[in-house]
Amino acid sequence: MPDYIVREAEQADASGIQRVARAGWHAAYDDAMGSDTVDDCIDDWYDHETVAGAITDDDIDYLVATAEDRVVGYASAGPTDDDRPEAVAGLYSIYVHPDRWGAGIGTTLLERCTGRLRERGFEHLCLRVIATNEVGISFYRSHGFEKTGEEAAELKGQSLDEYEFARAL
Repeated sequence: MPDYIVREAEQADASGIQRVARAGWHAAYDDAMGSDTVDDCIDDWYDHETVAGAITDDDIDYLVATAEDRVVGYASAGPTDDDRPEAVAGLYSIYVHPDRWGAGIGTTLLERCTGRLRERGFEHLCLRVIATNEVGISFYRSHGFEKTGEEAAELKGQSLDEYEFARAL
């Protein structure tokens, strides 16, 4: 039996989500982007108002994994904001604290997200990942995602390659 539970995110989880985001991003991207750039991204994209807004957005499925009442992972998914068919959802984020990698938390979060998306009528799931995130890419491939595209992206003034992955739900 796992030592964690997965549940819907609540407002009180925002600071835990921020903590996991910062740790996960540093582990995944420091070598490619540098620690200061990672901190800038987290400060911008995971400020309290943004996280709290996403948690309460009815279009977004936002889940957290907790162990001993502490957030150890999170995932968010919902409709894409581009001109894809309505049946295609986007995996906005999925991170597990690096101290908990390999414990099955990411798999559980992904399974719960995909189940909820299927219930909402979505048929496919897509995501974007920075090309240097080998841990993430390996995770996605091991869960049936296939690379469907690649493009150059700019993040805080840095040019990086970004991959798109997708799979059927």
